[in-house]
Amino acid sequence: MLIERSIMIASAMICASLTVPACAADYPDKPIRFLVPYPPGGSTDPIVRIIAQKLTENWKQQFVIDNRGGGGGNVASDIVAKAPADGYTVLLGTVSTICINPALYAKLPFDPVKDLAPVSLIVSGFYLLATHPSFPAANVGELVALAKAKQGQFNYASGGAGSAPHLAMELLKQMAKFDLTHVPYKGTGPALNDVLGGHVPMLFGSAASILPLMKAGRIKVLAMTGSKRSTTMPEIATVAESGYSGFEVDSWYGVLVPAQTPPAIVSALHREIARAAQLPDVRARFAALGLESVGNDPAQFAKIIKNDLARWGEVVKRGNVRID
Repeated sequence: MLIERSIMIASAMICASLTVPACAADYPDKPIRFLVPYPPGGSTDPIVRIIAQKLTENWKQQFVIDNRGGGGGNVASDIVAKAPADGYTVLLGTVSTICINPALYAKLPFDPVKDLAPVSLIVSGFYLLATHPSFPAANVGELVALAKAKQGQFNYASGGAGSAPHLAMELLKQMAKFDLTHVPYKGTGPALNDVLGGHVPMLFGSAASILPLMKAGRIKVLAMTGSKRSTTMPEIATVAESGYSGFEVDSWYGVLVPAQTPPAIVSALHREIARAAQLPDVRARFAALGLESVGNDPAQFAKIIKNDLARWGEVVKRGNVRID
């Protein structure tokens, strides 16, 4: 009896010494706050809703979506970086907020590598290079030739300075050695509207925003930014096969947590995200948005972040890109 009581006391002391709830059989035992670094209504919303719904259904705990736009996504990232490392505050991270912002901003209130821990990449995608239907180019080669013939005379739109679509065009300019004038907007919606209206001839945009317009004949797609053609739209060539080998711009969305979150909780989150991402209905819903389900492990996600931090840091530096 005394031995059993001693074992019980020792077990309780061990559990009490661990960050909640590293005795992780109980995790999660309350709702989880899911921070999104953009205002409601953006292209991230369907991604978050799809994955949060599946996690909620399986764990029987609500994933509460908290849209915290502002500071180019830095507000939400900083909240999570400074939150208790208990698995109940998680972040939707993107290539822009995690890998581009550190190069754009002179000083961030958090360090994406030291203060945040990767859990799993939910999905990856690509951007589409699109123009107004009247623009006199049918492919990337023709666009580059036109731009070189009239250096700096053509404009391109983006949803904001330093956004991934902005830097996709910056990368193409650097590789193809031509010049265009950047016209930044406050969001993809206004940028796309001005391309549709013929006020600005081109932009890089997400598949979710561009494809319906392409199918309706309201916009023309010249290329996509993936390393290979998409299985869902194989007729669209890659920028790389247009003569710019190595050009690849991925759009990705993944989950991160505060850096000191116990490994048992990180593993539990990863397993559940990976399971949900590979469900047939989830894969189909993501594919309809031009996205591919991933669900990789923390180490694989960390490697992607490391590579993208170096890559986009160099693009920003060469292009002298600044946030006003």
